[in-house]
Amino acid sequence: MQPSFTAHNIRLSDGTMTKPEIGYRIDEHSNCAAARRMLDLLFPGERSRVRVADLGCLEGGYSVEFARMGFDTLGIDVRESNIAACEYVKARVDLPNLAFARDDVWNIEAHGPFDAIFCCGLFYHLDKPREFLQRLGGCARKLLMVQTHFSTADAKAVGNAAWSLSPLAENEGVPGRWYTEFNDERDFAAREANRWASWDNKTSFWLQKEYLLQAIHDAGFDIVTEQYDALAPTIAANLLSEDYIRGNRGMFVGIKSAAR
Repeated sequence: MQPSFTAHNIRLSDGTMTKPEIGYRIDEHSNCAAARRMLDLLFPGERSRVRVADLGCLEGGYSVEFARMGFDTLGIDVRESNIAACEYVKARVDLPNLAFARDDVWNIEAHGPFDAIFCCGLFYHLDKPREFLQRLGGCARKLLMVQTHFSTADAKAVGNAAWSLSPLAENEGVPGRWYTEFNDERDFAAREANRWASWDNKTSFWLQKEYLLQAIHDAGFDIVTEQYDALAPTIAANLLSEDYIRGNRGMFVGIKSAAR
């Protein structure tokens, strides 16, 4: 029996799709395409020994695509329902270099090190993002890709209001805004079923964008950038669009230039 899929429309080996009603495959998603371009750029040769981690892998779509590129890929997710979907997919794709682990991503050190770490849709669900980046810096030999929401300093910014973020605050010594993950204790107790929420923390801290970039650098990545081609082919239009301004979200990349 096929488990439920909330977001990842993955092509299986028999040609069927896991969530066809979405209308596009996960490999066609702009985030996936951007991540693949970055991986292609930094790891152009033999990939069977290049390890890639997909943190908070949800239903395994990105993990599958990285494995299809030839990388030794591990998807990590804490929720039983998500891992059930991942294992369903793994059994239906011919990818011996693909594996999944049910674990809290804070335990990444037990699974590493990795040459590249991909973190999409997870980072903004953490209450100690700087500490987490430091942990990733110790586990990533070369590349870190973080696709995440962020906050801004402007109190009147549309994005801060759209997500009901707190007034500007300080956490871990840097500015940002708090986001409420659960409405009450009942919601928190049922968090296994809330597949797009945090796990142990009831509030999350969205770093102010400038300090997010600084935190990636402080974690040991001497090259830090926002990967705007994730908005291609109409980069200018997307940056000016309401979706980007309200979304407060981008793809941030850290590279260790001396690695490998």
